[in-house]
Amino acid sequence: MLNRIISLWLTLLTVLSGVFQFYRPQPSAVFTAEYRTEERDMDKYCGVTSYVGDCGGVPTLYVNGEPFASAAYMTYLEENNDYAAFAEAGYRLFSVPVLFTGRWINSTVEGKPFHGGIFDVKGQEDYSALDSSINRILAACPEAYIFPRLNVSMPVWWTEENPDCTDGTGVRESLYSEKYRQTAAGMLRAVIAHILASDYAPHIVGYQIAGGNTEEWFHFDLNAGYCENAERAFNAYLEEYYPGCGFSGLPDLSLLQGRGNYHKNEHLARWLEFASNAVADDICYFCAAAKNASGGNVVVGTFYGYALEVTSSLYGAHALNTVLSCDAVDFICSPNSYIGVRDADTDWTEMYAADSVRLHGKLCMQECDIRTHLTRLLADSAPEYDPQRSYTAPVWQPLESKAQSVSMLRKSFARQLIKGNGFWWFDMWGGWYRDPDLLSELRQMREIYADSLAKPNRASAAEIAVFVDESAYKYYTDCALRGSAYNQRAQLGLIGAPYDIYDVADFAAVYKNYKGIVFLSELKTDAMQNALALCKRDRVKYISVSGLKKEFSAAELRAFCASCGAHVYCETDNLVYVNENYLAVHAAEAGTVTVRLKETRSYAELLTENGLQGESETLVISMQAGETKLFELF
Repeated sequence: MLNRIISLWLTLLTVLSGVFQFYRPQPSAVFTAEYRTEERDMDKYCGVTSYVGDCGGVPTLYVNGEPFASAAYMTYLEENNDYAAFAEAGYRLFSVPVLFTGRWINSTVEGKPFHGGIFDVKGQEDYSALDSSINRILAACPEAYIFPRLNVSMPVWWTEENPDCTDGTGVRESLYSEKYRQTAAGMLRAVIAHILASDYAPHIVGYQIAGGNTEEWFHFDLNAGYCENAERAFNAYLEEYYPGCGFSGLPDLSLLQGRGNYHKNEHLARWLEFASNAVADDICYFCAAAKNASGGNVVVGTFYGYALEVTSSLYGAHALNTVLSCDAVDFICSPNSYIGVRDADTDWTEMYAADSVRLHGKLCMQECDIRTHLTRLLADSAPEYDPQRSYTAPVWQPLESKAQSVSMLRKSFARQLIKGNGFWWFDMWGGWYRDPDLLSELRQMREIYADSLAKPNRASAAEIAVFVDESAYKYYTDCALRGSAYNQRAQLGLIGAPYDIYDVADFAAVYKNYKGIVFLSELKTDAMQNALALCKRDRVKYISVSGLKKEFSAAELRAFCASCGAHVYCETDNLVYVNENYLAVHAAEAGTVTVRLKETRSYAELLTENGLQGESETLVISMQAGETKLFELF
């Protein structure tokens, strides 16, 4: 009966929508208003409650009023899961993919979905895969808390019925479409209503809203959704925000193939700005819908804002500031960076300006899809899902040894722990961590993370701030697709000192908290010029990339830190993560690594039997090449 009511409701929505309308983006303030409980008596709500609040100076997940160790597990290949093993290792937080459509998540690479979508058959919603997924976790871990990843992409029948709602692929929904937004939001409310009416409702701790290409809110065509269907939406945007600008219609994208690093075409710049702002508004719209449908009782978040990783505005990933202004968004996600094709000795940062996220009170939630020696190609693990062997590039290959696997897990975990990020181990095709030694490591990591929540000061120890400028990307040409904001992170990771990274929109709020500033934008927008002026006015030391100096070496950055009076913990090119409570070191080469603390501290090595311990201002650590060590400081 419930399914029939939902089906009739969706049909009525479609009729009322009438002919296709493109959505006209509204100011982000629309989404900063408090979300309202709608269509549900939440006084009767008896499930889990969750929110993001301060814990030791870091935005942190709270569950039922207590800070919660947001260390989780997820796999795409659910029939090859290790839920029971992770439950035995103490994990209580899990995620699971939930598809509105049985389409492959990547429109640019061939593959077969792991199961069908809820709305694949018009008027016949099928929640069996969702229910099975949740109950499979609960069978392995009855105390589990689960945050489903809800992919709000549209089924085939919908795009076939609405060809004027599709994007540049011609077969996927346009992220500019108001009809898409309304229909998908109706589906989203229906799914959450089904969850709240289920026996497993008390285990649902939040929702991750996914969409676009690879579920990361990229335009499906990776070309800004460029097609005639987008023209009306763009014209409405220009009328709203740039009345009298003197241009309309779609710009000439060939200007992005210019010889220089930047173009000067304002028509094209407005289009690229629109391509990101519209996606950000979609995210705010869907997160607000999820908040309303759940009565505001649980956290809601999303992938988005990859200004450090995606340097092309054609993806639509550069309006993080809009999302950060939205009260309905509690956490921001990204995978660990793929910089250097996940080179072992490179710092795998967040893909977004993480400290802007924290500044706005949002939780940073990292997808740690760490390959191990047990990783197998999808085409070998489950050939029916990758019949064309599309996922065989080097980044999908296994690591060489168990020892390397341990070190890479430690390196990723140490970063999340010391930065205060939540995270989930993403066991993509299943079995990647199916080894007693790895599971022992993962158990200890979760315990360390849980213990860290009791530390009174979990905040960053950085004395250097780095600023990027997502608003500048709309002027980048293809010649700048690997600009300084991307490349520079490899050298920043080797300076031997912690740094925080923000978008320049937050400059005025934080710059006085640091001893030195690094600017990573060759193009000096008004926001960047204002930031530079504040540094000069207040005599704050800074360095900036430019057309003549596109990147700084680790040695140059280290020397700058010293010139500012910022403490440098390690004078050699090794990865060092540190805060008040923990120190982690990853050695690029075999030998000794010397770490100089700010003062004499007691220390004890974690994750290693009979590890180093003592009391000193200086640690001299004997390490193997590629080894990672983690210490607790007292």
